[in-house]
Amino acid sequence: MTVPDPRAWLRVGLGMATIAFGANLFAPLLPAYRLHAGLSQSQVTFLLAIYVLGLMPALLVGGPLSDTRGRRALIRPALVLSGFGSVVLAAGASGSFLALSLGRFIAGAAIGLVMAAGAAWLQELSTGPSHLGARRATVSLSLGFAGGPLMAGLIAEFLPRPDLLPYLVHLVLLVAVLPLVWRTPGGAPHADSPRRSWFSRSVLSRHFLWAVAAWAPWGFGAVSTSFATLTDLVNDQLSWPVAFTGVIAAVTLGTGVLIQPTATSFGRDLVPPAVLGLGLVVAGMLASAAVAFTRSPWLVVLAAVLLGAAYGVMMVSGLREVQKIAPPEELGAATAVFYSLTYVGFFAPFIMSYLGPVTGYQTIFLTGAVIAAVSIIPVTRIAGGNGPASRLR
Repeated sequence: MTVPDPRAWLRVGLGMATIAFGANLFAPLLPAYRLHAGLSQSQVTFLLAIYVLGLMPALLVGGPLSDTRGRRALIRPALVLSGFGSVVLAAGASGSFLALSLGRFIAGAAIGLVMAAGAAWLQELSTGPSHLGARRATVSLSLGFAGGPLMAGLIAEFLPRPDLLPYLVHLVLLVAVLPLVWRTPGGAPHADSPRRSWFSRSVLSRHFLWAVAAWAPWGFGAVSTSFATLTDLVNDQLSWPVAFTGVIAAVTLGTGVLIQPTATSFGRDLVPPAVLGLGLVVAGMLASAAVAFTRSPWLVVLAAVLLGAAYGVMMVSGLREVQKIAPPEELGAATAVFYSLTYVGFFAPFIMSYLGPVTGYQTIFLTGAVIAAVSIIPVTRIAGGNGPASRLR
């Protein structure tokens, strides 16, 4: 039996982080496109969300395809597609809504191909505790998701050509990373593997539906609310709105990374991690309501920390649950379903851009806090019962 290179996971993680870096470059540029390209708040939040339309099909096809064709067969084209997405976005520098929409769609397809395949590959390359692969996958993605907007926000605020330079930086990173990831050993399909399934029946289990699916959209719903909606609410109070948006995105996702070790220490003997995540969502929604009432940038920072912590706990918890309940030959397919559900939350800012002016943002956030709080009851009941029976019913 061939022993995997103990550092191979770093190459895969670096590839995932670089693609995530490019996928989230757009987040802090929302106010720039709104202020300088004449796009409306609804248009820029749509551009934030449209990449989910590219991501979800790529996830749902790429996850099971990686079970069949191998993980490497998906990650290589994902790197190339990520670069093409940045080229198209750079071509839309004038504020062309069509070019920006197409570029975001392509960026979504790239991250969709890599998320499930990369997470499954990291799990296969990780030796140690069962949660190690899930933690490495979430940290790799989160570092890219955080680093991209931080860099783009600072460039867009203080350097010329904010509509071009961030994408060029991403292309340079891709050129540097591509050879390393391309030559990563492993990731090929196993010749003796049984016929792989395009759909994992494990996602229909009672355990998955209540311990994962019931709260999954809160994952990226919390993140996108932080850097797309809350930053817009305090925009009039800021001297450097683009940089502030980038910093808030980095704080949100960076908190998600830092809480990973704490999240993995929770279990059924203490508090199910999903319950901890929902509790943090409640706190984050209450802090968001305070932002809507006071328009205080400092409260945005507090809300970003709480919502980022919720994201980190939920992502690593969800991946861990999926890796427990899905058989190895269906791991890519099941992971794809989980990630697709989390990305539904990316439509939250777009929906709030229409509902907020009508109902009031405070009402929306308080309603979200109530929904998250009520969700704790069934999630505690199911997630707390980690026996096999609870997963198969």
